[in-house]
Formats: sequence, C-alpha cells, structure tokens
Amino acid sequence: ERILEKKKCKKVALIAVCNKLLRQAFGILKNKIQYQQNY
Repeated sequence: ERILEKKKCKKVALIAVCNKLLRQAFGILKNKIQYQQNY
C-alpha cells in the first residue's frame, strides 16, 4: 500500500512483496530455525 501511494504501478508493489517473502523464506532455511508465525 505504501508503494502504491507513491504512484508506483501495481507490478512494482507485487515484486517488492515477493522479494520480502523470499528473503524471509531463505533466511529461515539458511539458519535452520522454525518459522514463528507470531514473531
């Protein structure tokens, strides 16, 4: 929503969310820790 408020297109916002989720997933795998939903 913040990216869309800056007059960026929806695709840019979607890619930003995808990148954030990928970084979290790889961080969990790399450090071999369990996912904590309420972190």
